[in-house]
Amino acid sequence: MPATVVTPPAPIVALDEAKAHLRVDHADEDALIGALVETATAWLDGPDGWLGRALGEQVLETAFPANLDPKDRVYPCPPVIDRVDETPDPDSGTVTVRYRAGYPTVDGRSTVPAPIRHAILLMVGHLYGSRDAVTTTAAQPAQLPLGVEALLAPYRVWG
Repeated sequence: MPATVVTPPAPIVALDEAKAHLRVDHADEDALIGALVETATAWLDGPDGWLGRALGEQVLETAFPANLDPKDRVYPCPPVIDRVDETPDPDSGTVTVRYRAGYPTVDGRSTVPAPIRHAILLMVGHLYGSRDAVTTTAAQPAQLPLGVEALLAPYRVWG
C-alpha cells in the first residue's frame, strides 16, 4: 500500500552547507538557495521521491490488511525508525499505521548517507547555475560520470 506524509521531513542539507558548496558568501540569495535545496530534496525524498525512501525524519501513514501479522509488514519508504500508532478499520478490514521513517538527526546533524547529501548539493549547484528551462549555448551538455544518479543508485528502492 502507498504511504502518505503526515509530518513533513526534517531538512537534510542546511543553507550554510549549500552556500559553501556554491561558494556563496553573501546573504543576497539565501531565499533562492533555500528553495533550491527544498526542490532538490523533494525530488528525492518520500513516497513521491525518485529514491522511494524517506530521507529526512518524518511521519508517514499506510494501511495493511488487518489479518497480516505485524512482523510480515513491509513498510514503504524505508528506513523505518519506529511505529507511532495503529488504527484498525473493521469496515474495510485494514489497519492504518503511522510510523516514523527517515534517517534520524543526531546532535543537530542529519545522518543521511554522504552520497545522498552530496547528490542534493550537486543538484542545487546545477539548478543555481541553470536558472532557465532551456539553454541556448553552443556547448553540448553532458552528465558527470560520477554524478547524481551514480551517487544515488545504491540507495534507490525498486518495486
